[in-house]
Amino acid sequence: MGKQTQNSPVLLRWSKHLPASDVQDPLGLGLRGSARLASRLLYCITSVTPRARYFSFIPWCVLNYRQQEEGKPFALGLRDAVILREQALTSACIVHHGGKPCSGGALVGSQGAQRWFNRDEKVANFKRLKFAKNPALSAYFNSIVNLGFFATESELPDTDEESNVQESTFDDIELSDLGLDLAKRYDSVVGKLAVTKQIATRDRSTSLAGLAEFGKHGGLCELSHKGSADRELLQNIFFALVSSKGDSHQIRRRSLLLILEFCRQLSANQWVSHETEFGGAVFYREVANEEYRFNVVVPKQLIDIATRWRMFYFHHFMGVALEGLFSWLVCQLANCGLAGTTVDALVARLDESSVRKNLSEILQVNLKGSFGESSPSNLFANIGLSKGNLDVHLSKSLDERVRSLAPFAEDSLEDTIRSKEHLYSSTGLAFPMILLATTLARYMQWEVTNYGKWLASAASDPYLDLVPPLVTSGLSRRFGNWWKCTWKELASFVLSRYVIMQHQSMSYEKTSTGDRCLLQVDGPRVVSTGNYDEIGMTNPRLHSALQILKDLGMMEDDDDGVTHLTTEGKQFLKRELAKEAENEVS
Repeated sequence: MGKQTQNSPVLLRWSKHLPASDVQDPLGLGLRGSARLASRLLYCITSVTPRARYFSFIPWCVLNYRQQEEGKPFALGLRDAVILREQALTSACIVHHGGKPCSGGALVGSQGAQRWFNRDEKVANFKRLKFAKNPALSAYFNSIVNLGFFATESELPDTDEESNVQESTFDDIELSDLGLDLAKRYDSVVGKLAVTKQIATRDRSTSLAGLAEFGKHGGLCELSHKGSADRELLQNIFFALVSSKGDSHQIRRRSLLLILEFCRQLSANQWVSHETEFGGAVFYREVANEEYRFNVVVPKQLIDIATRWRMFYFHHFMGVALEGLFSWLVCQLANCGLAGTTVDALVARLDESSVRKNLSEILQVNLKGSFGESSPSNLFANIGLSKGNLDVHLSKSLDERVRSLAPFAEDSLEDTIRSKEHLYSSTGLAFPMILLATTLARYMQWEVTNYGKWLASAASDPYLDLVPPLVTSGLSRRFGNWWKCTWKELASFVLSRYVIMQHQSMSYEKTSTGDRCLLQVDGPRVVSTGNYDEIGMTNPRLHSALQILKDLGMMEDDDDGVTHLTTEGKQFLKRELAKEAENEVS
């Protein structure tokens, strides 16, 4: 019997097929765009630092080590000592909650602690128990340094990845006055507990009852309880009411105030406060569903920060469009086998009658002729926009006409693309292109403003960093008035420059061998070497900010999932907005 042949094609030089899980941020739109913008807007609140109590707990670990363990024959290095205390906190929270982690999640090492708890052991010996490979210390360290809790002048990168905390330098770290104040406040709650002394001994063991007390007083979710000794200072730190260096802390403050203000308005009308609602509030100044619309009012003192967040979402929607094109392209090429196909052959499919039919139905317009031979100008004329050149006036007209959840609106088009319903049809090329055109046309009015320049400054490399100002400039250089070019011309250029070439460049940026590259070019033909159908564009720092505000006792969820301001949150927001109004320059 002859050898059985493989079903999937294998290229001689590109033989490794990659699963989708191995490829992340294929166009660099996340780490080189969204993450940078989010870092400016929510400085020190990263996607991996969602719990406020770790910000006081880790400084306390340093204090406890210095007081209880340092200098003794059995003493660990400072980094290992912090991680051991972190392991004790995780176990304590699990024990206190009867085998479950703190509400709100993100308790590092909780799964292992739950397995240990279920073994029904009577004593916790931390010399034997295993812990998480990536402790909270690694995730929170850079943010803690940048908030000024350690006596150091230098700042660290504000990233959404765990830092590599080197033990050789970590042992020398000392708490600043602010860090010491925070650590002492946490210590006033847990410092007298037996467990916090026992974990600093040679045995490193304690009873479950002792752990339960530690979780009861020092756990993550317990910070939101009234009377928590460290909560007020943490509030002051996150809202920049303590001395801090640079404007980034003030921008974070205004972002948090904006979240509180939107929560106040939305909850009063029984709207939830999630990423979708926040995005609608800053991008459209409204939230909507199939039945209702609610107009959001941005206070005068928060218009600046709300506009910066709108720039973030211009990049977000552009990113969804380009990642949608990438996913569609990879899926189409998967059906072409070793031979691949050309970009021209792919974009020619925009002329198919099925594309016109599907778009007419979904966009609720009556399209005539070939979609591929028409232009954005022709398409948007169907909703009453002038067929003139794309200028500030037309951009503002589109802004007024295309509201949230309208067929041509970015959020509607995003939902269609994420549904993957048209991923394997020619229509799947049209939707990301329409989303790209809608987003860039709406953005045009901001291009020469300070906010447009602020968005453009997120790009440090004009070749690799794709942000809306650079993409619009690229389209203008290539076509002049791209608004009146055919969809086929636009799709051909965008696929070639901002999808294929961009993915190849980013793949070799990540690894010298480019082994995360799913697209290979052989003359005019393009070949796919793997699978990918995801859209990775999100706003993960917003999730962390929402959780931190809940931890700080300013917001809480009701039984229907609606997030409300607490009484303390309402009072705090009113007071701080008044301060912002006083500080405005008229």
